[in-house]
Amino acid sequence: MIASIVLSVVGGLALLGVAAVLIRRTGNSSFGQARSARSRADRKALETVALGLRAVAEGRADSTRPFPDVHAVVQSGQRLTLRLAGADDSAPAPWTADVSGKEWSVLPTSLRGTAKGGTGPTHPYSLTVTLGLHRGDRVMVDLARLPGAIALTGDDNDVLYTAQAIIRELVSGPVGVLATVVLVGTAATPSVTDGLGRRSARLHTAATRTEALTRGGSKPSGTVPASPDFRTLHMLRDSGAATPRTHARRLFVVTAAQFRNEGWGDSPLGGTDALLVLGYIPDADWHIKVNPDGSLDTGRIGLPVDTHTARLS
Repeated sequence: MIASIVLSVVGGLALLGVAAVLIRRTGNSSFGQARSARSRADRKALETVALGLRAVAEGRADSTRPFPDVHAVVQSGQRLTLRLAGADDSAPAPWTADVSGKEWSVLPTSLRGTAKGGTGPTHPYSLTVTLGLHRGDRVMVDLARLPGAIALTGDDNDVLYTAQAIIRELVSGPVGVLATVVLVGTAATPSVTDGLGRRSARLHTAATRTEALTRGGSKPSGTVPASPDFRTLHMLRDSGAATPRTHARRLFVVTAAQFRNEGWGDSPLGGTDALLVLGYIPDADWHIKVNPDGSLDTGRIGLPVDTHTARLS
């Protein structure tokens, strides 16, 4: 009798174990499918943004007008919108300008019809990256138009995950095909790099500031080539003038300690570069704070974000 009871108990425990394994596998499978679907949706949204920015470049290819100074890119799924820093009512097709000239919008379906695969023009907004969502809309900003240091602050883990999400998008996404990211010194440690996934040719590391400034200066591999008759113009951040230069952009990432120790604030970077500092520095030109509820306080940038980019992935 005792033996049969023991066998029954053991059998029951075995069945519970099998059930638990099946539940875990089912749960993991569902989570994996949901994450995969989210990744595809994100990729599609970023491809739409890339097409839109290339359409801006194509529309200004034969114009003497400079590229518009894009303050923010907002992607709602139904419409893609560029918020400009100044009025410009000459939006190239298929873009349309509003009455103020400070917002251009386009339907994603219109952009799909203009796609040229890998042969379209490059654009000068390759450091445009997702900050997060606001009321369900994707909010993006061009880091290259933020001169000086951009301090990313908040809980250490939140700062790390948000920085990793920004870096991943720049070095693997379709918008930043001419962008390179240089991780400097302590920002190039495994605590940062291990969360970036597969290594990208657009990601570089350097031990010091001097070494960093020599990295990523050439055109990254795997980029979208410009059309033969497309004039590579970009708008200088300070003067707004259009000059013949490459559209390549660099983002340097340093910790707050490295920023102070190496004097990154002493010499301004070039007009096509940006600097992201992980941690608080009192004299930062721009502050982005990761809040415990998952929102961002973007400070002077002035863009509301209720769900930061790391939480999207």
